[in-house]
Amino acid sequence: MSPIPSSGPLLVYLGNGVQGAAVVRAARRHGLAVRALVRAGAATAALRALGAEVVEADLDDPAAVLAASRGAAHAVLQFPAGPGETTLARARHALAAARAARLTSFVLKLSSAPLPAPCPEPSLRTNAELAALARSADLPGAVLWPTLYLDNLLKPSARADIVAHGMFAPPIAATQRIAWTSADACAEAALALLRQGVDGGSYRIAGTESLTGPELVQRLTAGLGRPVRYRAQPLDAFEREVDAALGAGHGRVVASKFRFFAASPQQADALLAAPLQAQPGLGDFQPGSIDAWIAAHRQAFLAPSSAPVGQPAG
Repeated sequence: MSPIPSSGPLLVYLGNGVQGAAVVRAARRHGLAVRALVRAGAATAALRALGAEVVEADLDDPAAVLAASRGAAHAVLQFPAGPGETTLARARHALAAARAARLTSFVLKLSSAPLPAPCPEPSLRTNAELAALARSADLPGAVLWPTLYLDNLLKPSARADIVAHGMFAPPIAATQRIAWTSADACAEAALALLRQGVDGGSYRIAGTESLTGPELVQRLTAGLGRPVRYRAQPLDAFEREVDAALGAGHGRVVASKFRFFAASPQQADALLAAPLQAQPGLGDFQPGSIDAWIAAHRQAFLAPSSAPVGQPAG
């Protein structure tokens, strides 16, 4: 495996989030110097323990983002959920900073698929606009996006249902096949793209198997040694749950993508169902199995449901 050419650290946006922290861990495992960009006041002890440099920057402040970028060799970009125009503005700041700081290359990690208009779902349209910005950045880059993250099973509400009630209840039909991926797999994919030399492509990162809801919980049952059932949560109930956790109005925004999947099953299959396909830009990248992911997180599921867990994967 060839190393990533590096004249400076790898700049990782949102380095203390689920996705960013996975990139930091993977980069450090590969012996790379890492600069983790975090928002002011973020917890950073775990990043520093990994040997990462930590810089605070407001993603809405172009000067701060440029200062964080100077001296870096490459960047892995990801942005927090928010209104589309806010996210696009942050991406413009990040890409302008990468050019001004003369980074060698970047990978943009999207939270889900990019689908351009006339797609009716706002977050998927925003993803397509982000991908277009990356392609026009005048800097070597690539885009990757996931199917759905297994890490969402570790969100506090999902984990509590699994631990206390033996139930996994996402807002997705039980019959929907999903080639689940993980934050760690997407982190390794980002590094593989940097290692191979980014080519401007868009890469769908999926798992090795396509499972229905009942098939997934069969794997959970076997891996955890306790029964887990699948129940598709009604979307209205899901919206209310998100509103209760994040504030009024958030539920409608978060549920929008799942309503799109429910209303467009063929499109959902096209985005979610197929296992990972070989893609030259990824080299010998392999995402790991669902069973291995469950085994790696078994203790988190078996701990009391009140125990703290990581942030949502998004």
